[in-house]
Amino acid sequence: MASPLLPARPVPQPLLSLCMIVRDEETNLPRCIESVRAYVDEIVVADTGSRDATAAVARRLGARVFSHPWRDDFAEARNAALRAARGAYALVVDADEWLEEAPPPEAFRRWLARCGEEALTVEIVDRAGGRPCRRYPLVRLFRCRPEYRYRGAIHEQIVPAIAARLGAASIAPRASGLVVGHDGYDPRTERLAAKRERNLKLLRDALRARPADPALRFFVVRELVPLVGNRAVPGLRLRDAAGELQALEEGLLRLSPPLAVEAVRWCAAARLGEGRLELARRLLGTSDDRGAALELLRSDLEAQGGRPGLERAAARALACAERPARDGGLVSEPGLVTTIAPARAAEFLLALGKLERAERALQKALAADEGGAAPWIVAAALARRRGRPLEALRAYAQGLRRDPADPWAWCGCGELLLEVGRTEEAIEPLARALRIAPGWDRPERALAQARRHATI
Repeated sequence: MASPLLPARPVPQPLLSLCMIVRDEETNLPRCIESVRAYVDEIVVADTGSRDATAAVARRLGARVFSHPWRDDFAEARNAALRAARGAYALVVDADEWLEEAPPPEAFRRWLARCGEEALTVEIVDRAGGRPCRRYPLVRLFRCRPEYRYRGAIHEQIVPAIAARLGAASIAPRASGLVVGHDGYDPRTERLAAKRERNLKLLRDALRARPADPALRFFVVRELVPLVGNRAVPGLRLRDAAGELQALEEGLLRLSPPLAVEAVRWCAAARLGEGRLELARRLLGTSDDRGAALELLRSDLEAQGGRPGLERAAARALACAERPARDGGLVSEPGLVTTIAPARAAEFLLALGKLERAERALQKALAADEGGAAPWIVAAALARRRGRPLEALRAYAQGLRRDPADPWAWCGCGELLLEVGRTEEAIEPLARALRIAPGWDRPERALAQARRHATI
């Protein structure tokens, strides 16, 4: 027992606090917390209204858990977790994420204790079906200071607060060496549609408060117009986004360079999907970025120019396969370079009737296998051209295993089943295409035909 005459020893400050906000995450929490446990001194969990056993699971895993009411504001909830943290640094990770790569725990902790940095980036790897589809750095590791609080009800940011304290317009944080996997937006995720609806509501609420904010407008467009294989999903969503697209296009010049590249990409993909080729051409002309994302859209545009355009498009797409994966935008999508680009070239070469060249480009895409269903759709088209319907059906099935949310794969599969007389079997894949892309005229026509034949 310590003598009352001696001063109590000060309790050393923990080095690193894991800060989380959660709701109904009992399944994901163990993967997340166990992956990072050796790196942190405490785990702080703000539960925003779970109806399952999330809180109990978190406590069993050693977390300090408290309830916090959800007020449609991610920044407000994150800041509640930060206020409860006692570490010198905070690491912010979500329940659908996990520590995928990192230096050995003790080596990392020694480095963090002496690095002296105010903020560090973590590399986020979005995964779909277990495969990486995007990589991007985010500031998720920073000093615990009362001034460092998130801003924004959605797509919340900590960087403005850090820059303000440092008296800088922006910061250039070092990389932490931590790589965090994320599968919350995997197309197989059951709650994906609900997440997108929630995001869209929060964004529109924020936009009503700040109608001149082009960044918010971009995030709204991104929710309204999903891209699959770098192309805009057709149908009602594209038509419903017309007003938001126009407003975003009018504000392009006010966006910072990384966000501007992404905005041009989304707007140009949408306009190509609508068939508004001149507008797409003007949009692509506003950016000098030559990364794979915009170059592939330029190849799609050129492919509309008859046989000479298809030749140029194939050459441009093949050149994309040699480019760095990261462009001037917000994220890196290795699959655009390794898989989508050669698959696109194969598609254009197939349209030109150059089957052998198309086959060579396609094999390159299939070997990389990082681009979802796209190369398998081209493989199916090549098999159909060669009169091999069973091989084509197997290719569609392979593609849908890689991306069950690709409407072109579902539509192509349904059309092929209709073509070979398997009318009743064609109904389900065509209906699936329409659930993903409601209002798309191509599967609508095929589905109507299948239903007519099925009732005869």
